[in-house]
Amino acid sequence: MATTAPVTGSTPGKIRTFLLDHERLILLVLAAVLLWWGYGKYADIRAQHDNVVLQQAKLATDAQLKATQAQTAQVEADAAQLQALQAKLEAQNAQLVAANTQLATALATRQKTDAALPVTDLAARWNMLVPLATPTVTTSGLAVSQGGAVATVQALEQVPVLKQELTNETQLKQNDDQLLTADATSLVDFGHRVDGLNLLIADKDKQCTAQMAVVKAEAAKSKRRWGKIGFVLGFISGAFAMHAL
Repeated sequence: MATTAPVTGSTPGKIRTFLLDHERLILLVLAAVLLWWGYGKYADIRAQHDNVVLQQAKLATDAQLKATQAQTAQVEADAAQLQALQAKLEAQNAQLVAANTQLATALATRQKTDAALPVTDLAARWNMLVPLATPTVTTSGLAVSQGGAVATVQALEQVPVLKQELTNETQLKQNDDQLLTADATSLVDFGHRVDGLNLLIADKDKQCTAQMAVVKAEAAKSKRRWGKIGFVLGFISGAFAMHAL
């Protein structure tokens, strides 16, 4: 009669026995895997949120950069306009000062000439300056004394000069007002530029913070990935080792 070899059990039976013998360990492993997976999902959601924050920070930084560049261009344009206006008005002011000097010199010359005019020429000059005066030339000179006529004419010579000087001084004041207005505008724009630069610095700081968060999240994700691979490989190796035993 032939002998029958003892049955040591099928492979499915061995796996079932292994699972029953290590039920608690397997449950702990499954719980650990579930927790690991849940944490990974949370980390992925957090990483996505950090990426969104980073993109928003980049958009804010880009917008502020453009605004700062526009403000810088405006400040530079204001400075160029102010420099051109200043040069123009300085030249005009110099011309006005020179004109006033010429007028003062001409007045002194005119008064000196008036003092030496013949009676008839003096009367004509008087008539030209003050048409309503109509001095009359008499055998003795004029209807007024010559000294009085000279003093009157000399005084009247100042009228057109003073009027022109007043016009020039008014123009000088207007020029100064324009410079003050341009300076004020340039100062305001410069202040806006400083504010823009401060905002740009703040946005850059936010972007750097968001960038660091994204880098940290990516590094943690990489570590988790390799940890998962190592855990799975270790678990599989352990299972095969125990099965071999």
